[in-house]
Amino acid sequence: MKIGIFDSGIGGLTVFKQLIKRLPNNDYVYLGDTARLPYGIKSKKTVIEYSLKNTKFLIDKGCKIIVVACNTASAYAESTLSKKFNVPIFNVIDSGVLAVKDSAIHNVGIIATPSTIESKSYSNRLKKIKNIKKIISKECPIFVPIVEEGIKSKGYIDQIIEENLNIFKKNKIDGLILGCTHYPILKVKIKKFLGPNVTLFDSSIELAKSIDTYLAKTKKVKSGKKEIYLTDGSKYFKTALKNMFNDMNFNLKIIDIR
Repeated sequence: MKIGIFDSGIGGLTVFKQLIKRLPNNDYVYLGDTARLPYGIKSKKTVIEYSLKNTKFLIDKGCKIIVVACNTASAYAESTLSKKFNVPIFNVIDSGVLAVKDSAIHNVGIIATPSTIESKSYSNRLKKIKNIKKIISKECPIFVPIVEEGIKSKGYIDQIIEENLNIFKKNKIDGLILGCTHYPILKVKIKKFLGPNVTLFDSSIELAKSIDTYLAKTKKVKSGKKEIYLTDGSKYFKTALKNMFNDMNFNLKIIDIR
């Protein structure tokens, strides 16, 4: 069962890594739309257009399952993709919300890009969970360039995290959804600031669990082939691939699907 994954950039690698960790023998095709990132500040119409092209590319490559490894694309385009294409489509939002539902969390925070917060995709789903008493959403667009530029270890990042997440400390949340696939890369620093009593929900881990459950009854593959495509030859993206997958063999190609 070949699995296709797409994101606008480096964030989707967190999903890709968790899938490989949990299901190492599957075939994967990853598409990083690095020429058109970020999606998080673009209009719904534009994100849907990009997502349709990305999904068609992956299906043309033989993918039988599509993973939308981008919260903005999950919020804006998932329903359109499900209607357009006759394949199972998984998204990071549903997986993250399911993890909260299965927990004992009562006061939940959400951090995401402006487009994801504006869509209210997380908050609308969370409101249907009976045990949730308080939902607080916060746009944190600055976290994306911190990850994309590889500067997460700089000393001033701690101050940026404090300024952006202090609202959650004041409101005494007990759970925080990392509503952008870039954010798990900052998970250690976020956890350090919020403290041990706040549960972090990493949608990349939850999505991998969902797909593992879906594939439990299917025939196991033994190939483990990994193909990676970028729409722009981002030097930093290539460096991130090497750092995150230094023990993995993969084919990397630059393509144009615009």
